[in-house]
Amino acid sequence: MNKKLKQKGIQGLVSGWGEIWMIYCLASNYAFNIMGKDKVLGTIRGEVPYTDPDWIRVFDLFREMRDEGVLASGIVTMINKTAEQLFANNRAAFAFNGSWCVNVYRGMNPDLNYGVMLPPQASDSFPMTIWGGAGSSFMVNANSRNIQESISFLKWITDSKQQIYLAKETQNLPSNKYSLKEIPAVLAQFASAMDNTTHPSIWAVNEFPSVIEAFDRGIQSIIIGEKTPEQLAREVQEIKERELLKK
Repeated sequence: MNKKLKQKGIQGLVSGWGEIWMIYCLASNYAFNIMGKDKVLGTIRGEVPYTDPDWIRVFDLFREMRDEGVLASGIVTMINKTAEQLFANNRAAFAFNGSWCVNVYRGMNPDLNYGVMLPPQASDSFPMTIWGGAGSSFMVNANSRNIQESISFLKWITDSKQQIYLAKETQNLPSNKYSLKEIPAVLAQFASAMDNTTHPSIWAVNEFPSVIEAFDRGIQSIIIGEKTPEQLAREVQEIKERELLKK
């Protein structure tokens, strides 16, 4: 599809990869697809090195996207708000973004005609798994004088009727799954992928921040041609080993 777009002078994928957590998100999605959850979490625990061929394959996807001209110009320094504006104004064919974008795009271009899809699979070994479904939770302070009132309000605000109203007005996914039948069509497309979701907040282990930063910055370097996937794999593994020694 990208080759056809290039022939028409249309940019392919736009995303705010100046905000590096979005790079880690997409790379994690493909890691789950290529090697599966157990091996990804095994890497975080230190049982599998980042120099493993599967991780090099993950890094190489970004080299491949670069060489095929899939990525919009300036993507590695672009904030996501700029990326959203480009997509909303029909200046790129694809956007890597979350469900919050529905409300954002409506504000930028109410007439935007678009749909939602999972990222294309890089492997048939495991399903495509994306970050999602792990929102924040309501909490009530145990020392509050209004505990029962707070609980009553939270039950009311998360009831189906209120959640349907909020979903329609804010164009955001409801917290009540029984409210899904009446949400806007494009939000329903996001919700339909809920069985394919994962998130670091629900993993049993999480990666060291220094490793994540090197991982993300390194992918930026691959995209601009400063590093190879193999070089990045070695660098990230060196940092990982240093961090493990500190434990």
